[in-house]
Formats: sequence, C-alpha cells, structure tokens
Amino acid sequence: MRWTVRLPAVCALACLLLLSGGMPGRAAAQSFSEYQLKAGVLYNFIALTTWPEPLSGVLNVCVYGPDPFAGELGKLAGKKVGDVRLAVLSLHSAKGLADCQVVFVSQPVLGNLPRVVDEIGRRPVLTVADAPGAHAGVVLNMELEQGKVKFQANLPVARAAGLLLSSKLLRLASEVIQ
Repeated sequence: MRWTVRLPAVCALACLLLLSGGMPGRAAAQSFSEYQLKAGVLYNFIALTTWPEPLSGVLNVCVYGPDPFAGELGKLAGKKVGDVRLAVLSLHSAKGLADCQVVFVSQPVLGNLPRVVDEIGRRPVLTVADAPGAHAGVVLNMELEQGKVKFQANLPVARAAGLLLSSKLLRLASEVIQ
C-alpha cells in the first residue's frame, strides 16, 4: 500500500508557481530571497511525492551540512502536508539520516553525496540538492535562474528509493532524467 502526502493540485501548483516567481501579479512582485523560494519549492516537492509505506504523524525534513536556508526552512516546522506534520532537523553527520524522510544536501557537503546515498541505502528518502551536477545522485536538484527556481527530476533515483513523483511535479521540471 502506498502512502501519499498531497495538497489539492491547484493549490500546490499555484504555490509552486508563486514561490518560483512564475506567476504574475502583486504577490510575484514581492522580493523573496533565494532560500525563501527554495524552502517553498521544497514544501511542494514533499506535497507532490508519494512514499511506499505509511509514515507516522511526523515527516522529518533534514538538512545535511551547513544550513543555507537561514531559518526559512524552520518556518515549515509544525506545518501539515496531508496528514503529517513536518519537523525540520539539521544534521552534520550522515549517521543521523536514518530518521529522515527528506534530506536536503547542502552545497558545501555535496562531495559527501556517495556517503549519504550509502547511509540512506534503499530506504524511501526524498533526496534534494541545489548544486550544478547534483542531479546525478539525488531525486530532485534545484537551481535559481533569473529569479526562478528550476529543477531536475531523476526518476531512476526516485524509483530506487521507492518514491513516486507526481506527474504534476514532473511537468514543471526543467529536465526529467529517465
């Protein structure tokens, strides 16, 4: 039985477009920092991902390495996505990754990605990064381009983790690796 964390599709896509600067209007005219945008996009990644097994009432979002979000991701702590509440953890060792359902690998520790992948194994973990070339080892890789967050989706890595990425999410990806 697969367990899904979902928001109504229209709301999720509207949030994703708004936070990535892709929606015209007064809200899009506001100035958001890069990691405010990326925190919102990460929230939508979670909402549009299906995990293969039921999760408890808490979904752990872990930042591995130095936290580039400067507290922005912490604002998601306690928010609900579907039936689960988000918890945000900061980790400086790959050993703590066993408790994570989402792992954001920060740029300074991207060289440790093979160790992260080994530590996670085949567990259902949504891995995310925001560095050029990182898409080879993570499920989703974000980058900021002209004030908009674009991302690549790596389907073989998602499948190996037992994760299903929503077709709505894949349509928004700048690249889908088959």
